[in-house]
Amino acid sequence: MTKARMVRGIVAWCLGMVLFIPGPLPTAANAAPPSDYAFVVASDYEVSGTFSTLDVLPPWSSDAAIGNVHSDAVARCHNGLLYIVNRLYGDNIQVLDPDAAFATVLQFSVGPGSGPQDIAFVSPSRAYVSRYESAWLCEVDPIQGTVTDSIDLSGFADGDGLPEMASLALVDGRLFVAIQRIDRDYYWLPDPPSWLAVVDVATNSLVDVDPEAPGIQGIELTGTNPYTEMLVGDDGLIYVGESGAWGSLDGGIEAIDPASMEALGYVATEAQLGGDILDFTLPLGGRAFAVVAASSPTWESFCVSFDWESGAFDGTVWRPGDYVVDDIELHSGSGQLFLCDRSYTSHGVRVFDAADDHQLTGSPIFLGLPPDDILLVGNDVTGVPGPGAGPALELSVRENPAPGTVVIEIAADHPGPVKMAIFNVAGRLVRRLSAETSARGSSVITWDGTDAAGRLVGDGVYFVEARGLNATGRTIVVRAH
Repeated sequence: MTKARMVRGIVAWCLGMVLFIPGPLPTAANAAPPSDYAFVVASDYEVSGTFSTLDVLPPWSSDAAIGNVHSDAVARCHNGLLYIVNRLYGDNIQVLDPDAAFATVLQFSVGPGSGPQDIAFVSPSRAYVSRYESAWLCEVDPIQGTVTDSIDLSGFADGDGLPEMASLALVDGRLFVAIQRIDRDYYWLPDPPSWLAVVDVATNSLVDVDPEAPGIQGIELTGTNPYTEMLVGDDGLIYVGESGAWGSLDGGIEAIDPASMEALGYVATEAQLGGDILDFTLPLGGRAFAVVAASSPTWESFCVSFDWESGAFDGTVWRPGDYVVDDIELHSGSGQLFLCDRSYTSHGVRVFDAADDHQLTGSPIFLGLPPDDILLVGNDVTGVPGPGAGPALELSVRENPAPGTVVIEIAADHPGPVKMAIFNVAGRLVRRLSAETSARGSSVITWDGTDAAGRLVGDGVYFVEARGLNATGRTIVVRAH
């Protein structure tokens, strides 16, 4: 559960049911692997969540608001399918098939009020789901949509009876479960110590890390509140960000050896990075990135770069001065850093050069709702084409404000199909449109001011987002009358 969600309020009830879609789930055997793209979950943190896709190469063409998810959700990928963990008051796993236009092919509950946090896969038919509001880690069959077993982690709980299990990592037949131990009665402060519980997936039994101590022991961490997603490096080590107490520089990014099952200490501390750790990346060329939060003078979140070997601060990548930076992902093949910018007036995904931290996007790539979680899919791209490698696309509105029908002109240096989407000022999808540019690369498309159901939209500001084959247009503000 992120601090942003705690600050912005309680998420509305949504998607608590079990929904089965007839037919078997696709597998890697009958599904072509997708090309590299970013899968972006967006949310208003209240009642709405959507997902979009974004090309990893410039000009980062997008397809916004393809479908709906819970307003508190994260995405994972396995065996060619996407798994949405619908968290607080969602309490289910939603399975999407990219080869079927990202249709939801299965959706199943993991227990009402259980607060799922993460999912880790042993095989396409066997996975584990951590549940924040339960002391039981559950095993599921993601093909059948059933809970098949559960493992009691109450031995790691603090006084409220819950261990607050969070992120998961599966390495060499062992599942590592982040145990936060949060005191909900006292400002959500961590109750030391925090651990990684270890599960033998062959027997679904807990591994006792220290047999000489009473009870079953986990890996005791240097800090508290293992908050971030766990990442497994090329060196075989597990890395996790430990946020400790909010507002105190008492944590950092820690390395854990899954073979010896011991914590190895911090790679970088919060004191070095300049704030509470919210997210981080593995290194590229010796440099890595982190999202941190600071409380002075008001809460703000920002992205920094640092030296992986020493942990030393290297520079500030993006600091807008508000609590709007949530998630970052590093695409090592292209050397680009993708960042969620939830700024109220101009939100979207920003892309930076991971070599020198300069921003590649002139403005955030608009995706409807503010972006919250990025998942990079695919690893085929190994470089970024130079300037001019992709076709350009321009979009303009003939009359602004527009009386009645909105006339939109499209000009491209390359003929072909163009997909368009109309959003309202709240970032919610209103209507999808399409056009075909002519041999001269130009076209005119009209919007009659109705939504997808044919209803007239109200007066106000609307955004036109356009994309073509490897091309994206700028956002235009229009007013319907």
